[in-house]
Amino acid sequence: MNSQDCIFCKIINKEISAKIIKENNTVIVIEDIFPKAPVHYLVIPKKHIVNLSTITSLDKELVWHMIEIIKELANDLPDPKAFNTLSNNGKEAGQSVFHMHWHFISGRNIVEGEF
Repeated sequence: MNSQDCIFCKIINKEISAKIIKENNTVIVIEDIFPKAPVHYLVIPKKHIVNLSTITSLDKELVWHMIEIIKELANDLPDPKAFNTLSNNGKEAGQSVFHMHWHFISGRNIVEGEF
């Protein structure tokens, strides 16, 4: 799949609508359309990268921007500020959209078995 066929690239280019939570020049955060928890966002770089395996040293700053926006999302949470991040990499690992993204999930207590 190239970036012209990518649903996330179409969301980034505003060709497809999505509920945008945060956005800057490098990263967009949208609500997951099939949430697994009360808070379930997708943190997506605006640069089309297939998955973590295809990141290069040129992407260091982009990855840092993703981490910074995750910190912002965490700070917006009520206490306790507990959350999970998850990235599926490859079809066999559950990746269904081949544009790297991280799931930001909060509002379920995995210690208590809520997942």
